[in-house]
Amino acid sequence: MKVCVALGVTQLLLWAVWASVSQHPSRWKLWLVVAGGAIGMLLEIFDFPPYWGFVDAHALWHATTIPLTYLWWSFAKDDSEFRTSILVKKIK
Repeated sequence: MKVCVALGVTQLLLWAVWASVSQHPSRWKLWLVVAGGAIGMLLEIFDFPPYWGFVDAHALWHATTIPLTYLWWSFAKDDSEFRTSILVKKIK
């Protein structure tokens, strides 16, 4: 668990540093993924019992992965389009 948390924190920090120094037009999506990932990681670490018998930390963690996955792939798509447009401009 300690190794997984250390690697997760390292990954979030690396993406946060990249987002802060980059001038990427979609870096706001990356910031949302970093913030949501941190919240999700806290839900996994600080587990709490179910409220009303069905909503616990693990269920909420799974719920956070749905919008985070969409945002991450949306950023990846924007990044590929951004980098391709740079390469096309260099060729001309």
